Formats: sequence, structure tokens, C-alpha cells
Amino acid sequence: MNGEQAGGRTGRTGWTGRVGEAGPPALRLDIRRVLDGVPVQPIGVEFRFDPSSPMVVSATFTPGHGREVTWRIGRELLYRGLYGESGEGDVQAWPVRGETADVVWLLLESRESSAVFELPMAEVEGWLDATYGLVPAEAEADALDWAAFLGELLDDREQCGD
Repeated sequence: MNGEQAGGRTGRTGWTGRVGEAGPPALRLDIRRVLDGVPVQPIGVEFRFDPSSPMVVSATFTPGHGREVTWRIGRELLYRGLYGESGEGDVQAWPVRGETADVVWLLLESRESSAVFELPMAEVEGWLDATYGLVPAEAEADALDWAAFLGELLDDREQCGD
């Protein structure tokens, strides 16, 4: 998808934070897990953006009971999911138009389980726009600390036993 297609970032307003700030604040949401096509199970999520690793956002899910789980999700994948089907395999996102509000469904799959979450589109879009205001898509590679990024990938792979 390029900037001329639906969901492109061209012309978006950017983050209006002060110079020297690390980035937009975390986005904290009360969302719902979707079961059998119906959003029912409440859960908390916190999205964070690190300008030194701009290609991904982290999402920490906090269920009512159980332990927190953090996923790293491609920023572009999540953004594209606001406007159409995005992603393959373990992480996918797509918009769902509702009677009262538009939402994004986010599918996360692991070896042990899978879950679909309903995210409020307007809040996610506003937060992602702020991240792109801080580090535009065309500057992601310049802002990336390649050594740290590759180190994280290799550490994650070793932890998964691959």
C-alpha cells in the first residue's frame, strides 16, 4: 500500500509534543476479546512506541486474571489494518464498521493459542498518527538502531527455541 491508497499517511497531522520528548505517551485502552464473533471479554492493553525501533509498537495485554503478555506488532501492519485487511500468519488486523463506532479487530496467534481483540479505531488511528509524526515511515530505516534490533530478534528466537 502506498501513500496514495486508502490508509496512506500523506497529509496526516503529526505529533505535537515538545522537542526532546521521547515520543507520544503510551496508549492505554480498555478493550474486549472477541469470542465466537462477539466482543465480550474485557481486557486492558497498553501500546508503546520507541523512536529508536520505529518499525514496531509493543502492546502489553493485561487480562483481569492471569499474567501480562507483550507482543511486538509491525507499526505499518497495524496502521494498514485501520483501512483494510493487513498481515498474515501470527498477526493480522482489519477494520469492522459498526452501527455506533468503527473498530479494528486484531488477531494474535501463538503456538499455544489465538485471540481476536476489538480496538477502538479513532484512538488507535490518532496514536499511530502521532508516532508517524515523530518518525515518518520513510525515515524508519534511518532511525532504527540495527544492532539492537537484530539483537532483540535473535534473543526472541533463542527464547522461542527456534
